[in-house]
Amino acid sequence: MEETDIPTAYKIGYILNFYREPSFRRIEAELGLTRPEIVILLALHAREGITAAEFCEFSGHLKAGVSRAAIALDKKKLITRRTDKNDSRRQRLFLTDAGREIYSRYAPALKAREAAMLSCLSQAERTQLNGLLEKLAAHVPNWGSAAEL
Repeated sequence: MEETDIPTAYKIGYILNFYREPSFRRIEAELGLTRPEIVILLALHAREGITAAEFCEFSGHLKAGVSRAAIALDKKKLITRRTDKNDSRRQRLFLTDAGREIYSRYAPALKAREAAMLSCLSQAERTQLNGLLEKLAAHVPNWGSAAEL
């Protein structure tokens, strides 16, 4: 893996894809959710009340796909969309009880896969890795936009 000019990004992507792809394929097949729908439900479990634009900003997903996914989740009664009190052009997204229930159906498998991924690390290494990831995540807003590259 050291043959690339971007070994750290390559390794992070490799690990993420190895973790995410089988999990998402299973959720798609068993629960009939698309990938954008899955990711929105994951985000709402952590950050209820975000807008689609806020989701796009921190996830990197395209607005059109997120909008379609939010509409589909609303039709499936897994989320509700409420007009933002401060800006009537924005809608805040919230999980419904059905959305929480479907999340609870696939979250254990995601947690188990994460545990398997981390099983090669000691507790001290896991703590260190988490600290390093937190530091990188906090630094992301300082990177600038892709247009600045």
